[in-house]
Amino acid sequence: MDPRLLPNLLDVSFALVALFIAVRSFDIYASLRQSRLFILGLSMLLVSLSSAADFTASYVKVVPLHTDWFLYIGQAVGFLFILLSLARSSEGYLRNLMNLNILAFVLLLVPLLASAALPPIDPTIRTVLAMGRLFIVLLILVSYFSAYTSKPTRFSLFMCAAFFFFTIDFLITFTQYYVPLVSQYIFRDGGDITGVVGLVVLVAAVSID
Repeated sequence: MDPRLLPNLLDVSFALVALFIAVRSFDIYASLRQSRLFILGLSMLLVSLSSAADFTASYVKVVPLHTDWFLYIGQAVGFLFILLSLARSSEGYLRNLMNLNILAFVLLLVPLLASAALPPIDPTIRTVLAMGRLFIVLLILVSYFSAYTSKPTRFSLFMCAAFFFFTIDFLITFTQYYVPLVSQYIFRDGGDITGVVGLVVLVAAVSID
């Protein structure tokens, strides 16, 4: 059995569910014109592309694709814009943030398209990016938890649950490099499964009318 089979299936699942959330967010944005929904959609599109790139790199053997740069930076930036969208509610701020999000998305296509020319990611850089991504997701979790405790709604509850699973996912991903090699596969797969669960909960959140 191919040891990459389960991780690849999880990558595909992660990419497809994140893509569904992006499409759903854009669809609602087209009706309500809420910039925060656009930011969520574009961020999830970035997450979807990062998982798809990770999946593609595991099967392309002609030339090594160092997509870890795009995976870590893309997801960190995507979640950062979600966090920033929660900082303020004024439409002017959110519209400016939306434009900045579009610019960041375009710029992040550079490391994706140039992945064959990039060097392998340095373990220290990978650790810093993984810590940053974990910290950002944790702050989003705290934000939605605070919102739920001050004004309980189903949306904030589902978002809180989704980012709880994302926090666990990225925590497991971060710690897998500090356990014996034989245990890294268990940590990696466990983190991927938790991440997919988080996305499923996020689908429920954006599907609430």
